[in-house]
Amino acid sequence: MGSQVPADARAQAELRWAVAERQRIELQVAEMRAHLHQRAIDAEVAETRRRLLADLRRGAGRNGLGFLDPGFLALADRPTIAEAVLESALVAGRADFCDLRGYDAATAGLHRQGQRGFDDDYLAFFDGLGGDRVTAWSVAAATREAVLIDDVLRSPVFGDRAILDTVRAAGVRAVYSYPLLDSYGVLYGVLSLHYRRPSPRHGMPELVAAGAARALTAS
Repeated sequence: MGSQVPADARAQAELRWAVAERQRIELQVAEMRAHLHQRAIDAEVAETRRRLLADLRRGAGRNGLGFLDPGFLALADRPTIAEAVLESALVAGRADFCDLRGYDAATAGLHRQGQRGFDDDYLAFFDGLGGDRVTAWSVAAATREAVLIDDVLRSPVFGDRAILDTVRAAGVRAVYSYPLLDSYGVLYGVLSLHYRRPSPRHGMPELVAAGAARALTAS
């Protein structure tokens, strides 16, 4: 009997180990399946986004405001709409560069959600900029009104030398920033269109901004 107890203890320990190992393997398999399933979903979402944007580009020849089409809005998620808004800013707004910044009510800050045309140096500078620094888009967010700067060299908004130098280095001379508000006046973000020439008098930036507000805040 004395030799039987250690053998039973070893058997029970081995059984516990075997059960734990089986559970661990089952958990790993379940995690792998979930990961593969999520990858398939992500790939399907990405493909849907690409298809919607491709269809939009093919049909955007007239005015560049195809993102307002009810059929597109019914299928597109918010990131896809944001991409379409940026493209519309270039086509219908005739901008040389553009960026879309979302508003975080918890921090009262603006965070870049997308852009077209800017290089890494420009993006790194403004992404690292403190919330107390004045920009066209920060003024638009604070006042809830459009900030239309025909010439950055003559605007007090660009009184910060470092900001002005960065904007000029990017080739920007005019900036139009539009707050995107929902039907209750709640701020979603700011769409900014940037131009190489001062006092641009072409395109439909106001229509792009109005449509962007309607599409993004309703999505």
